[in-house]
Formats: sequence, C-alpha cells, structure tokens
Amino acid sequence: MKFIKFIIILFINLSFFSSYADENNTKNLNLFMGDWIINCSSNSNKNEKSCALERSLFVDQEKKNKLITISMLTKSPSSDVRFVLISPLGTLVQSGVKIGFDGEFVSKNPYGFNICQNYGCITSMMVKKETLERFKKSNNLNLEYIGSKGQKIEIKFSLDGFKKEFKKITNN
Repeated sequence: MKFIKFIIILFINLSFFSSYADENNTKNLNLFMGDWIINCSSNSNKNEKSCALERSLFVDQEKKNKLITISMLTKSPSSDVRFVLISPLGTLVQSGVKIGFDGEFVSKNPYGFNICQNYGCITSMMVKKETLERFKKSNNLNLEYIGSKGQKIEIKFSLDGFKKEFKKITNN
C-alpha cells in the first residue's frame, strides 16, 4: 500500500514539474553548441570514401546530453550530399519540423520525420545544390517544432564554421 501511495505522489510531482518545464523553461533554456566533428571511412576495393560532418546542440555545459544533431553525409566519387537531422523527443510527430536559414524557412510546410527512436526523431533528405549553398552562406539553421501542448518551439542552430569544415569532406 505504501508503495502505491509513493508511486501516485511521484507521478503527481513529476507531472507538475514536467508541465512547469514545458511552460516556463523552454524560452529560457540555456543551450550549448558543440564542435564540428568529421568522421570518414574508406573502401579501398571500390575507391569510395564516406564522410560525415556532424554538430550537436546540448542542454548541458558538459556537452553530454544532446538536444539536436545535424549531419551532412558524403560518399565519393558521387557529389550527392545527404542531410540528417535528429530532433528531440517530446514534439508532435505529426507536425514535423520547419527548416530555414537566417530566419527564412525553406518551405511553409514542415518536413516529416522518417522514424523516431529512443534518441530522437530523424529527418533525412538529399540536399539540392541551392540548399547546400545556403548552408555555406548562412549564420544559423532555424528549426521550428510544435511541443506536446501545442506551443511553438523555435531553435537557432549555429552554422559558424560549416563552410570551412564541409570543404574538408568534399572536393568542392
């Protein structure tokens, strides 16, 4: 009986703190930008090189808890580039994510999530040349989500250093 009372009290407290965090702290949440990370691998038999340029936004200063991760994937000799966005859980899946650059969205319609896992929801797409140029020239990637209570969540993701780091994984 004591265990059931404990569970009920714990549930009520967690519900209160969860709604408080949703309503009050999302606007004032301190976020910490990680460094650009490059990972490459080669297949000498096929003369192919696959690379990923990745950067994450963290909720803690120690940079252990990721909120959002973006990756640009290349595979030579092809010039194709794939963009992968790993978004946080807790957003409305059916609302997807709006993506833009320096305050201007690419489309008025949001992009859907391909799949959601325990680490986040994934959006993946091939990048057109014009969009890649916007990545290189822009200061920020703008992301807009709808929270579980219908609130708009806007995040600026810094693209500082992207052009220089992306050059390292391509011949462009």
